[in-house]
Amino acid sequence: MTAIARPDRRSDIINALSILATLQPHGVRSWPGLTEAVHWLVDDTFWDDRHPRDDIGTVLADTSGAEAVSATLEPLLAILDELGPTAPDEHYLTHPRWPELAQAATGTHQLMAGRAPARP
Repeated sequence: MTAIARPDRRSDIINALSILATLQPHGVRSWPGLTEAVHWLVDDTFWDDRHPRDDIGTVLADTSGAEAVSATLEPLLAILDELGPTAPDEHYLTHPRWPELAQAATGTHQLMAGRAPARP
């Protein structure tokens, strides 16, 4: 595993993944919420413009983490592109691709937080 130069930023990413994995329509008013998760995962990293593997050693430990983040970003960015930045949170959470995003975020969170994924 590669040393992490920005553990504080990595912690924000792990928090964002936890939020995306667990956020429900009835919990959109809580803080941190969807806005903060998107901010930490996309705005702070610029992963909407470049590949997460560019941050191995900065906030990601290895290529498996980078690929997992990419798998989480793909549905997230598609939802954001479709709905735009000002839709109510409930619209994002009820988007047909939200379950895919939540599942990807769950796996990526488990990987980055050092927990083995739950077995079915």
